[in-house]
Amino acid sequence: MKFVAPVLMLLFSLSFIGAWLLERTRSHLLFFASSYLCIGLAALGQVTFWPHDIGLNTIFATFLYCLGVLLLGEGVLRRSGRNMARALPVLLAALIFVGVVYFFYVDRSLVARAYILNFGLGTIMLIVAWQARFLRFGQATDRAMFWLVVAVGLHFFPRTMLTISAFSGGRLDAFGASTFWTWVQITLSLLGAATALGLLAVTSVDVITALRGERDNDPLTGLLNRRGLEWRCRELAAAGNEEVSCIVVGDIDNFKAVNDSYGHATGDAVLAGFARIIRSAARSDDAVARIGGEEFVVVLRATPLAAAYDFAERLRLDIQRARFDGLPPGRSVTCSFGVVEFGRDGDLWAAVRRADEYLYAAKKAGRNRTFMEGLHAPYAAKTVSA
Repeated sequence: MKFVAPVLMLLFSLSFIGAWLLERTRSHLLFFASSYLCIGLAALGQVTFWPHDIGLNTIFATFLYCLGVLLLGEGVLRRSGRNMARALPVLLAALIFVGVVYFFYVDRSLVARAYILNFGLGTIMLIVAWQARFLRFGQATDRAMFWLVVAVGLHFFPRTMLTISAFSGGRLDAFGASTFWTWVQITLSLLGAATALGLLAVTSVDVITALRGERDNDPLTGLLNRRGLEWRCRELAAAGNEEVSCIVVGDIDNFKAVNDSYGHATGDAVLAGFARIIRSAARSDDAVARIGGEEFVVVLRATPLAAAYDFAERLRLDIQRARFDGLPPGRSVTCSFGVVEFGRDGDLWAAVRRADEYLYAAKKAGRNRTFMEGLHAPYAAKTVSA
């Protein structure tokens, strides 16, 4: 039984290495693997009593436990593209190390060492949770990661306080048979395994989300593609919102001339910049897509037709004033828009085709303008060049 905890930690370390070999762009998996390797080696050293010198064994285990917790915290933050602010956690780890050494070699107290190590590790994890508090406002996996870190940090305090009191002998052989040490092994096995499984589950969801993003998003602009737009509109419909929505279809005026005059790299930069402006103007629950070439669609949720028209006009003016990489000074980009209503149970692509008619009517009327259903006449024969 005494080998259960270290073996589990080492197996999970191998699991994280295996996950990294499949997804090498996710460097945080190596931090998780290194964390579990350190914790597993520390636990293995304690149960096999290696190094055989008691003092060296204590120092060895303390160092590895502290390093393992620091690596775990770094991995949590690296997953979100951030680095851990290391000054305070590393300082605390150093103080833990010094405290353990002091209460072994100067004022020998096994109970004091247990408090210092466990309370110190718990505090480091709570510092990591504080640095990762932005995860509370992210996706479900982000929130799960945050609360997992909080749970790991908090568990050190009640477990230590509730069990260390049962040990008062101060001798190593008595400590090995104490309630505290038994609970250390149990919680290391159960909580360590639960944490690892949680991290692996979050990683699986991250991978699935990334694959779905590759399937449903336009690689150049990061916006939804046609498939992604359909999926997002089904999600909006499933939300049960009965209010009317609107569709805005936009098209860059004379985009072919941009490619012909300045090259396709500049054309791509214009498309990417155009997408950023639309995305920043839309709300988080709106659907924004590039459905082909220089044509973009925005589904404005719970928006009256007049408000959708105002949105398109603001967007048109913002784009006209914007400057795009690769274009010479003074060379502006303009666009035209068509705006129609879109019911919750309506046909998405039928509504897009209707909006297209108003878009091309706007182009026929001179470009750089917005035409709206009910206010302007549609234009079905799409003979106007982009």
